[in-house]
Amino acid sequence: MPAHNSPSAEHQVLDRRKRKRWQVSNLLQMVSIYQWTLLIFFVVTLPLILTLIYSVKSIQDYTDRSHATLFQTVRVSENNEALLNHLLVMDRSIRQYQILEDVAIFNVFQNNHQRFIEIAARTSQFQIPRTIQQLLAKLIQNELRVYDQILAIKDLQTEKLSAEDITEYVQLRTEAQALVSKGNSQIYIETESLSALAILVRNQVTYSALVSVLLAFLLGLLLLYLINKPIKSIARAIHKLGNAQVNERIYIEGPKDLREVGQQLEWLRQRLNQLDNSKQFFIKTISHELKTPLATIMEGADLLQDEVVGELNAEQHKIIELLQIANIRLNSLIENLIEYQKAGSTLATMNYAKFNLNQLLKHICVEYQLLLDSKQVSIDFTAKSIDFVADRDKMRIIISNLISNALKFSPQGGQIKIELQTTHNKLQILIADQGPGIAKNHQAHIFSEFYKQPIPESWKIKSSGLGLSLVKDYVMAHRGQVRILESDSEYSGAHFLVILPLTPRHLTAEKL
Repeated sequence: MPAHNSPSAEHQVLDRRKRKRWQVSNLLQMVSIYQWTLLIFFVVTLPLILTLIYSVKSIQDYTDRSHATLFQTVRVSENNEALLNHLLVMDRSIRQYQILEDVAIFNVFQNNHQRFIEIAARTSQFQIPRTIQQLLAKLIQNELRVYDQILAIKDLQTEKLSAEDITEYVQLRTEAQALVSKGNSQIYIETESLSALAILVRNQVTYSALVSVLLAFLLGLLLLYLINKPIKSIARAIHKLGNAQVNERIYIEGPKDLREVGQQLEWLRQRLNQLDNSKQFFIKTISHELKTPLATIMEGADLLQDEVVGELNAEQHKIIELLQIANIRLNSLIENLIEYQKAGSTLATMNYAKFNLNQLLKHICVEYQLLLDSKQVSIDFTAKSIDFVADRDKMRIIISNLISNALKFSPQGGQIKIELQTTHNKLQILIADQGPGIAKNHQAHIFSEFYKQPIPESWKIKSSGLGLSLVKDYVMAHRGQVRILESDSEYSGAHFLVILPLTPRHLTAEKL
């Protein structure tokens, strides 16, 4: 029966693998950016260096082999030609000696024989093909036999060389010519072989270069990914910090240098988180602390206006009216502070309900009636009954702040336009005024927290710089958008267009 691994053995294997991955991860984290750069350079260039070494060695081997082969083949061919020439000289010399019997001529014959033997011996030492080796051995053997016969007849001095004694040199010349022909053929064969070898070496070098370049490219991409991953993590962390997302812990994996940057970013996140909590606590505390005395002032102003403590003259009524206007503005500022504190902590909490938008607008206009009368500003609004699904309190903040902004910049005796439209399941709210408008250099910052536009001299009460910031936050919470449109001839001031879905996607009228 085959043995099966026990659960404990499998856990041990998994633990070993985890330890190895942990060791590799720790090793990578101990390396600095500089060392990573050197590692990338080394790993990417290593295949190219190995390919270069292999190519140089292959070309050198081919050069040495071709040089040795051609040198040997040419020398063998030259020696074969020399052997044939010496045989021709020996044949001619022995024939002359047969007729003239001149010792000098016979010495020429012997000298050529000696040269023949030396050249044949040198040729035999080369690594030549077996067929050429056999032809050469046969030629040497036959030449020695014929030479010994002639030398024996000459030494006897009893008879002269006959024509039959020297006719075998004709056969020897034929054999030498066959040897020369075979050597020339071998040169062609070796040349073709070297050409084929050159093509093979070229293809090997080409393929090796392509493989090494591809391997270097893949390794380079892998290592760049490994080093680019923590850099992207740092970029994302900085982006989150820039968007005030300070609740998620920052941890950067990678080289030692980048991990140190990640630790600094984590320290910065914690510091920003502390500062944000301190700011939220301060805003929450100061806004609630201001609510109580403001309520007392508002109640006192209302009692004076109602002449509870006695009859007031016209000038006193005017002063009370100014106090009420100031109370309304202060109450609006405090509400914005409270809403800003809520938006920073519970923006995701949305209390959706179905309500009539026309009634909400009328209610807001009534709240601002005293401020409108103080600047003699009218509102151009045609009532249009629209049932709307949204967070009613946040919608009140959106519309109230836009009207407040329009009132702030409207000239004395001006007009504010409010227009409602529904199209393609979208609600469009346009609020425009006749003020100076928003300069191009202010439009990019108009929705930023605590950003303030230059306030007209006719409006003495300073704003908190949170109104339009809350508008943008609450519109985005409704998955809508707010835009700044170009002004026209009738309404030369700011044009704010709020676009919201009539019914949120995750809600239906039956669920409300």
